[in-house]
Amino acid sequence: GISVVRPLGAFYVLVNISQLGLTSTNFADKLISKAQVAVVPGIAFGDDRTIRFSYATSLDVIKKGLDRFEEFCRAL
Repeated sequence: GISVVRPLGAFYVLVNISQLGLTSTNFADKLISKAQVAVVPGIAFGDDRTIRFSYATSLDVIKKGLDRFEEFCRAL
């Protein structure tokens, strides 16, 4: 139920979470508290339907974070 806006040369990706029924701030707050994954609410960039992930880290850290993100979304 989510979609991604492909990055064009940046080190972050926007994920559309509108299908999950939470504002970007509520989603980000719940994600950090329940899954220990930090994202930036899209409202900070003018789009409350998205969250922003940074991928300026190792592939191992990215995989762990995405696994936690997936588990969190499935539990919603």
